[in-house]
Order: sequence, then structure tokens, then C-alpha cells
Amino acid sequence: SRDMINRFIIAPLLSFGGERILENIICNTSVKKLCDINEATDMILAGNAVVFSEADGCILAVMTKSEDGRSISEPETENVIRGAHEGFTENAGINAMLLRRRIRSTHLKKEDFFAGELTRTGISIMYLDNLVRDDVLSDVRKRISEIKIDGIIDSGYVEAYIQDGRFEVYPTVGNTERPDKAAAKILEGRIAVIVDGSPVVLTVPFLFAEGFQITEDYSKSVFFASFERMIRFIGTVLSLFLPALFLAAVSAPDLVLSEITSYIHSSRDGMNISVLIEMTGVFLLFEFVREVSLRMPKAVGSAVGIVGSLILGDSAVEAGIISSPVLIIVAFSAVCNFLAPPYMNANVIFRAFILLASGLFGVIGFVCSVSLGLIAFCAKESFNTPYLSPISPLSKGGWRDFLIMLPVWKQKTAPASITGKKIKRAEERKNDR
Repeated sequence: SRDMINRFIIAPLLSFGGERILENIICNTSVKKLCDINEATDMILAGNAVVFSEADGCILAVMTKSEDGRSISEPETENVIRGAHEGFTENAGINAMLLRRRIRSTHLKKEDFFAGELTRTGISIMYLDNLVRDDVLSDVRKRISEIKIDGIIDSGYVEAYIQDGRFEVYPTVGNTERPDKAAAKILEGRIAVIVDGSPVVLTVPFLFAEGFQITEDYSKSVFFASFERMIRFIGTVLSLFLPALFLAAVSAPDLVLSEITSYIHSSRDGMNISVLIEMTGVFLLFEFVREVSLRMPKAVGSAVGIVGSLILGDSAVEAGIISSPVLIIVAFSAVCNFLAPPYMNANVIFRAFILLASGLFGVIGFVCSVSLGLIAFCAKESFNTPYLSPISPLSKGGWRDFLIMLPVWKQKTAPASITGKKIKRAEERKNDR
């Protein structure tokens, strides 16, 4: 900011009078004395001004970084009806301020790092020192400090480096554009990772149960919130397993009601392709339409997706290329896949694996693929925390905020799987109004 350089550096230097001590001349909200030239280089590259004094050998870094950028607005990816309508921005300083505004505690700590040989991108972690687990905190520090890359453009680069495992299908690092959601995660003992230049803040550890929770649940009736969570969970399960179950049922008609079997065969009269190829083709068709609707301009994207799906699906059924039961199951599974956005992309890969196993080996393939998936989930961890907690290992306290949500005054303690200790968060209501 040229204006800040003029006001806080040049103007005081021109009118300092007889004062020769540089630290007494320059006044700013942030003035830091530097030790070596490497620190000075980092401060200049971050947008600050550095003043050198030959008289007393002093090097001062003055905060002159321009704060111009996108203003705080509602995130488009996590809209809510009731709740805060502000989201993170690309400015890491503003993002940290949004979190501090919600958690006004001296226990909230912030640590800064730099990563990227060329970009020197600022990375900050924020946590509550009385809640966070020491092993998780040290692990986060280690993974961030070990990032070796020429440039970091988005928080996705950091996520790829700090996540558990090299080639993970399901995410082990959470992300959000909502300050209230990130603050709620910090209050449960998690760590928020802020990357300068990205409006997406990462949270660790990340558990499988978090994919079925949204911030707005805590503003609704506990009965309706629990019902919606059950819908999300059941819809996700159906999205994964229903197409594979259909394939397994076709390969083993003795396990299905005769009425259903006769309906499936009658709908496929005259079709020579296998059900596996048919279902794979429909899924690929849906992915094509979805990708087109996402990449098109917003004004026409939704229209292209809807019209393309209707016309192609209806035409394929009339031409006898696709049977109506397959189209119904694929469409239902594809719609249900959007109920849990964190797993939307991962479910496509896992569903394809189960679908292929069921199509090739029937019921045995379905059982084996699902069993392998469950074993992998049970062995999975996120920063030394069991991924399937509170399901495996079973945690009684964790079930208070999983599929069945209890009132906030019933959630007395922070999740033990995250904090590693019993920490009281709330008192029960004293009256029964």
C-alpha cells in the first residue's frame, strides 16, 4: 500500500528532527525488528516494507500490506436458511479475525508457517490449547513443515500433503468456507488450517460422521435434525449399494421375489447387452451430463443438465438401449449421492468398485467387496484418530451427536476421540419449562 508507506515511513523520516533512533521514528500497528536478511526478504515478499538504518544497524519490518480483496460474502457451496451468512475470503488475516470474533478466549492460539519455494505462501493453524491433543498438534506441525513444493496456490495443495495415506479415496481432512462451522470444529478440539489465498479452511482430524452433519442442524428441532441425518445416511448407503444389489439380484434370481425377477426380464426383452455394461453406460452418461452442467456458465448450466438428462434418458429407453429399471436405479442413486457432499466424489469411485465386483462375480463379489470396504474403513485413521468413531471403536458419548442428535445442553462433553480426555462443555437445563 503506497498510502501506508507514505504515512508510516516516508512522512516520519522527513520530519524526525534530531531523532536518530529508527525505532522511535516509525510508528505503526505492526513494527517488527528483524535479525537477518532472510527474514527481511520474507517480509518484503509478503507485501510489507523493510527499512534499513546504517547509523544503528537496525532493520525494521513495517506492516504496509494492502488489504484489498474480495469482501466477506455468503459462501455458495454451503448455503443455509438459518445461520450466519458470511464466509471466509482469500485473505488469511481476515479469516483468522473471523474465527477470533467467534472464539474470544485466551486459549485460542495461532501459529504461522511458510511453504512453497517460489510462492512462500502463508499457512496458519488455529486451535484451543486446552482442548487439542498434543500428538495431533505436533503431527500437524510436522506435516506442514515437511511440505516441499515450488508453489502453493490453494488449500488443496496443503490437503494433499497432510492427509493420511498417499492415495486416499475418502477424505481424512475436512474443509469448509463457513467461519461458524470452523469455529465449532475448533471448540471440539480440532485444528483449523488457514492457507493464504484460499477461502477454504481445512480442519483436522476429520471423522466419517462429520459428512452427515451440517451447521444448520443445531438451529432446528432435534427431532427434525435427527430425521434429516438419518435421511442423509440412508440415502448415502442406498447410493453406494443399491446398483450393486440390483446386479447381484439379476445374477441370482433365486434370492429375489419372482414378481420382481419377471418384471426385470420383461423390461429387458430384445436387449443383448449385459446388465453390467448397461448400468455402467448409464452411470457414465450421468457423469458426462453432471460435468457439463458444472463447467458451463451458471445461467445455462442447470438448464443444460436437466434438459440433457431428460432427453437422453427418455430417448434411450424408447430406443431400447436402456431398460427402465436400470435408469430408475441409476437416477435414484445419483440423486442420493448429493446428500453427503464431502463424500460425493469418493462415493463414485467406491460404487464403481462394488458395481464391477457384483457384475463379474454376483452375490459373492458384492459381499466380498463390501467386506473389504468395511475392513478398510475400520483400519482408517485421521491424525491418529479412528475414522469411524463413534461407530468403531464404539463411543457412547459420540452417539449424542451422530445420526441421532441430542439437544446441545445434553452434549455435556467434547468428543473424547478428538480431545483424548473428558472435557466438560455444557450444563444440563435446570428447569422443565
